[in-house]
Amino acid sequence: MKIRLDSARFEPFRWQETVRLDPAELGLDEGVALTPVEVRGMLSFASPDFLLSARLSYRQSVPCDRCLAPVEEEMETALDLIVVERPRAAGAAAQERDEEEPATVTVTGGVVDLVPFVAEQVQLGLPTHPLCREECAGLCPSCGANWNVGPCACQREPDPRWAALAAWREKSDGRGSDR
Repeated sequence: MKIRLDSARFEPFRWQETVRLDPAELGLDEGVALTPVEVRGMLSFASPDFLLSARLSYRQSVPCDRCLAPVEEEMETALDLIVVERPRAAGAAAQERDEEEPATVTVTGGVVDLVPFVAEQVQLGLPTHPLCREECAGLCPSCGANWNVGPCACQREPDPRWAALAAWREKSDGRGSDR
């Protein structure tokens, strides 16, 4: 999705487009699925620079951290950039982000490519520890059974490191403190 800056020189330029992102190309896990990203935006001239505002809408599905069930979510996010146009110089990059001011992008050649910025916003919108529900019980580490469905047949012995806590719990269970 490339936008010519000249299209907004005299009046704001509005557009709507769909961007297809491949999760594998973004370096995302195989369990992540994305619908095409609907992008609606406006580019306007604010001498000497341009202001770009866009809304991104899409649906994402990521695996639950505990049981691997898909966690689906409708996403709405904003993309706001200041686009600085520079004359084309020999050996200059066509587009680069300002490291000191991340909301600023410098463009040479009069065209801004929004796909890298859309991809970045989608990556930033991914949850770090998604859960299908707050009380998700997860999977059995021995047989892989989903504990949300029911208990498994594995014989689990308590971890001996918890013995002192289990003894304290048994001693004080339901009686309050021993004073």
